[in-house]
Amino acid sequence: MTAEVPGTEPQSIPDLLRRSARRGGSLTVLDRSMRPTRLTLTELDDLSTAVAARLHRTGVRPGDRVCVLAPTSPALLLNLFGLWRLGAVPVVLPHERPEPAGSSGGLLAQRVVVSGAHLVLTDRPDRLSDRVPAGCRVLALDATLSGPQDPEPPMPDGRALGLLQFTSGTTGSSKAVPVRQGQLVGNVRACMAGLGMRPGHTYVSWLPFYHDMGIVSVVGLLAHGVHTVVLPTETFLGRPSSWLETVAAYRAEITAAPNSAYRLAVRAQQLRPAALDLSRLRVAINGAEPVTADTVEETVRLLGKSGMPAEALCPTYGMAETTLVVTAAPATAAVRVLDAGLAPRQTGGHELPARPLVSCGSPLPGTAVTVHGPGGDRLPDGQVGEVHVSGPGVTDGYWTGPDAPLDGLGRLIGDQMDTGDLGFLHEGELYICGRVKDMIIVGGRNLYPEDYEITAEAVPGVRGGNVIAFSLPDQERMVVVAEGTGGTASQDRLAHDLFERLRTAAQHAPAEVVLVRPTTLPKTSSGKKRRGACRDRYLAGQLDVVATAR
Repeated sequence: MTAEVPGTEPQSIPDLLRRSARRGGSLTVLDRSMRPTRLTLTELDDLSTAVAARLHRTGVRPGDRVCVLAPTSPALLLNLFGLWRLGAVPVVLPHERPEPAGSSGGLLAQRVVVSGAHLVLTDRPDRLSDRVPAGCRVLALDATLSGPQDPEPPMPDGRALGLLQFTSGTTGSSKAVPVRQGQLVGNVRACMAGLGMRPGHTYVSWLPFYHDMGIVSVVGLLAHGVHTVVLPTETFLGRPSSWLETVAAYRAEITAAPNSAYRLAVRAQQLRPAALDLSRLRVAINGAEPVTADTVEETVRLLGKSGMPAEALCPTYGMAETTLVVTAAPATAAVRVLDAGLAPRQTGGHELPARPLVSCGSPLPGTAVTVHGPGGDRLPDGQVGEVHVSGPGVTDGYWTGPDAPLDGLGRLIGDQMDTGDLGFLHEGELYICGRVKDMIIVGGRNLYPEDYEITAEAVPGVRGGNVIAFSLPDQERMVVVAEGTGGTASQDRLAHDLFERLRTAAQHAPAEVVLVRPTTLPKTSSGKKRRGACRDRYLAGQLDVVATAR
C-alpha cells in the first residue's frame, strides 16, 4: 500500500471540484477552428453530475471500467467528469492513429478485455460497434448529454479507483496502472505547492487525454480551481505554433509538454516568428520524456525574446506508476545543466553519460527518491544507480484483470518502487542517465543510447527527435537508426557522414548506421521511441531502409 501525505486525507475529484467551484475557476475547450466553449466550474459540476446520472441509467456502476475513445471536445470532458462523479473508472484510448480499415480493432479489443470494460464511449459509434468483444456495448458520447437520468449518485471516496492508465510501453508491452482519485488530485496538489501554482492561474494544454500528463494535469488543476484551456492535440500536431499562441492569447501562467514539443514549438517560432507575449508564463513544465540540454538552451533563448522568464522552464521526472510527477525543478531559478566534466566522480559500477545532464529538480512534498546499487544498497549522493521512489503517488501495482490481485512485477520493494531508470542525486536534485534495460557496458563503461541519439540529431540532414539507438543481443555495440531529410540520392552520403560523426564523437563507434524513410520509426501512441520494437524490426529485416553505413 502507499502512504498518504501526512496530515491529509485522499479527496475525490468531484468533491474537490465542487468545493473549488465556490471560489471560481473555469474550463475552456477550443475546437479545431480555435472557437471556445467555456464552462464555469459550477456548470461543469452540474453538467457532469447529470452525465453521471444518465450513465447510471445505462447500467454503469461505481468501480466499472469504461473505455473512452474520442478527440478533445466538451463532450469528452463532460463524460470524463461524469465517470468520476459516478465513481466509475475511465480507460482513455489513443485515437490520433486510427487502425486500418478492415482491421479487427486489435488495440481497442485488447484493452477492453484487459480492463474488463463493458462499455465504450466514443464519437464514432458506427465505426466501432463491430470491433469490440462480445458483451461490450458502444455508446455515443453525446448520448449522455441529454435525456432521462437516475437520481444524483452519492459522492465517491478519494480511495476509489479513478483511472486505468496504460504505460507507454517504451521498453516492453504496455501495462495498465490503476490510479486512485485521491492520487490524481493529490499529485497535482503537491506539484502546485512545489512550483507555486495556485487557484486563479490559467493553464493551457494540447496534450492528449490518453497520456498521463494530459489527463492528470487537466483534472488535477481544474479540480483545484485553475482556469484551464485545452486545444485539440491534432491542432498542435498540424500547427505547433498554435500552442504558444494560445498561451499568449489567454495570458496563461502555466503550461506543460514533453521535450519534443518544446523543440517543435521553438522551431516553428524560428521559422515564422510571431509577436508573442509570454511574460505572464511562470511554470512551463517539461516532462514525460528525457529533457535534453540543447532543447532547454534553445527554449530559454528563443522564448525569452517573447518575455518568458528563464526560470519558468521546469524539467520534471515521473511516470504512470507514480501517478505523474516525482521531482520538479523549481520555478524560481534557471534550469541546472551539469556537464560531464563537472559531474561527481564515480566510484561504483556505473559511469556517467557523455552528454550534459539536465536537473529534474527535487522530490515533491511527501515523496522520497533514493538511488541504489546492484545489490540493493543505498548509494551516496553523486553516485549513479537505480532510482527508487516512495510516496503517496506510487500506485499499488499493475492491473491484471477484474477481481484479480495487482501485480508489482518485481518493481515494488516494500513501500518503494524500482523505476527501472539509472540516475543520481546531486545537491538535492535528481539527474536521470537512462533506462537500465537500454544501457550496455563495454570495457567497464556505460554506453547510453541517448548519447548516440543526441549526437546524431545534431548532424545536418537528420530529423530531430527521430533517431533510435539500441544494442544488439550479446554484442557490445550500438546500432543507430535515423530518419533523414532530403531526397533519396543524398541519403548514402548522410549515412556515411552520420557514421563518421558517431565514430569520432561517441565513446565507441556504432556497429551500423541505418537511415529509414520518414515517419517509419516505431513510436508509442504518445510519441515516445520504442527501442525494443526498433531492434526487433532491424533483426527481422523489416525496417524501411534507404541507406546504411558501417
